[in-house]
Amino acid sequence: MVENRNQAIEFSDEAIRRFLLGRLNASEQPAFEQQLFSNSRLDARVHLAELDLADDYAYERISADEHVLFAERFLVSAARRHEVEVSIALHDRFAFVGSTKSTFIARARSLLRLNRLAWRYTFAVLIFILLVGGAWVIVKKEGRIKDVITKRWGRPRSPSPTVPAETNHPTNNSVPEHQTSPSPMPVHDQTAAPSVNAIIALTPAGSPNGGNIPSVKIAQQDIVRLQIALRPYEPGNYPAELLTIDGQSVFSAEATMVPKDGTAQIDFDIPARLLKPGNYQVRLSRDHLGVKQSMGRYYFRVQ
Repeated sequence: MVENRNQAIEFSDEAIRRFLLGRLNASEQPAFEQQLFSNSRLDARVHLAELDLADDYAYERISADEHVLFAERFLVSAARRHEVEVSIALHDRFAFVGSTKSTFIARARSLLRLNRLAWRYTFAVLIFILLVGGAWVIVKKEGRIKDVITKRWGRPRSPSPTVPAETNHPTNNSVPEHQTSPSPMPVHDQTAAPSVNAIIALTPAGSPNGGNIPSVKIAQQDIVRLQIALRPYEPGNYPAELLTIDGQSVFSAEATMVPKDGTAQIDFDIPARLLKPGNYQVRLSRDHLGVKQSMGRYYFRVQ
């Protein structure tokens, strides 16, 4: 910190980042907050630091300790959560470009000055308009399909034409006997639904090799169900991927979300035949309106 002639304190970028993560000590916090209310230049620097921190989170450039502080002390307002969603959306839009085009992307970002606040909000509004427009087209198309089906099945059927009577009647007036063959019995599906014989409750663990991660013994179970509790409840789709501890993909599917009293229980079913003894990790994400957000990693052990 440097104090100038006007009694204004200059804070370093590292101090501003520690303030956003709630890591200032007791002597620095009051001085920083006082200058933040009176110094407009510091307020602008803090806002730019918020955008940089949101970008670091979207590109996974923060440590595990900062990840926890980011979730607990940074995402405390709707404006900051919106900044993070914008950063994640921009990251996903440009993620498909390979590393061989990194120089071209850097030049394009420099040319368009994507780091400016006005451009960021412009791109965010554009993405929002595209999402709303896509949803409106889908709803409109479903309405037309429903109208076509309603008209097709709701149209009254024309009466069948009258069958002309036969002119030559037989002289035998006895009623003919009709033979009725019994209808075949319906064939029942003999395939039984897979049963869930092992349920594991997962919680975030700091070390994948720690002794406190959940473990399970696999015998002949059909399905192993992993249950992840999330708080607070947030709507969206939850893609989940099972990987070995070395990062090799084993299985991926969309997990089932079960809301419970303000929380969400995520059920991720895994075929037992894919599991071998060893440590595994589950990478959980959240997809809401086209914005993909990482929800963390969870570890367990198969004995």
